[in-house]
Amino acid sequence: MPAKQEDLAQEILRGVAQAQNQFNEKGGLNGRLLEIAIANDDNEADNAKQVAAELEKDSSVLAVIGHNASDTTKAALETYRKAPLAVISPTSTSTLLNDSDNNVFFRTVPSDAATGEKLATYAKKSLGINNVVIFYNSGSSYSNSLREEFTKKFEYLLRNRVVKKIDLKHSKRNEWKNELGNSVDKDNAQAAVLFPGTESTSKALEFASLVAEINTRLKNRTNNQGRKELKLLGGDALYSNTTLQHGDKDIEGLILAVPWFREAPQSKEFAQAAQTQWRGNISWRTAASFDATQALIKALSPSASRSTVMKTLPNVKVEASETSGEILQFDKHGERQTKPFLVKVVGGKFELVQE
Repeated sequence: MPAKQEDLAQEILRGVAQAQNQFNEKGGLNGRLLEIAIANDDNEADNAKQVAAELEKDSSVLAVIGHNASDTTKAALETYRKAPLAVISPTSTSTLLNDSDNNVFFRTVPSDAATGEKLATYAKKSLGINNVVIFYNSGSSYSNSLREEFTKKFEYLLRNRVVKKIDLKHSKRNEWKNELGNSVDKDNAQAAVLFPGTESTSKALEFASLVAEINTRLKNRTNNQGRKELKLLGGDALYSNTTLQHGDKDIEGLILAVPWFREAPQSKEFAQAAQTQWRGNISWRTAASFDATQALIKALSPSASRSTVMKTLPNVKVEASETSGEILQFDKHGERQTKPFLVKVVGGKFELVQE
């Protein structure tokens, strides 16, 4: 649990608590209730290793829901594989996490492969974009994974160009500005794609402000030669109230691929129930955490142990009426086969993109 990032932690805990409360209020399983222990790793890899070691020692822990960031999950996985102890992540999307040998890892969100494909296809086929510049963090497993998956689809399958990859870890604002300007003026970049990790969203918003400056220049240039303003696209790490508040007008029109959205038809029933319970709108993290907890509940039995949970999870099926909106099943790699949604920032709010 990333306690330092309070908003993210609350979003995850709400989903877990909602499923736990629902299960326990119905009497649990043969009168046994579900108890949740909260462990904090602050989204840091070293802390995640320590947390994993402590959880592995506690035999009452039947499975882990988490971790949040892909990097922290990756750091803890070796310990869980040795245990073995099942991990159901509602938020870790990196394609680098799955290991078909001794697989203990499951997730209730689409992987970066699905997200990268969704964004690349929409950029090409709906927006008519052929050239993009990517802003990413080479120190983030999530960022690297999403960058690679987007590039694979955009360049190799759709025959377009990523004209520049700007690494926030090894460059600064002035360098970003120069590289972005060159990408637009010399390489005809038509969009900027933002793939920060959750730990570097503020940097992505700085970059978005540079895109806004470029767009103002393009708009005011007398000899514009038909150049349109740069589009902004990004990954699910940018989906938050913080992004809306701090990004302000610079991110108007930003399009994100997210695992779940409350305004999608299949999501509305759960979204309304959650809104009533938590007295406010919820995010995809809450929905995916609810689903992760529901998957664990389905894997329980009167004599549940780590091994029985591990054996049952691959065959779990949770109907759409019991999840945040879609059937939950895992494939042989622990992946949930659902597709991301596209949302757009319009007037300071996220709205569903009608495809």
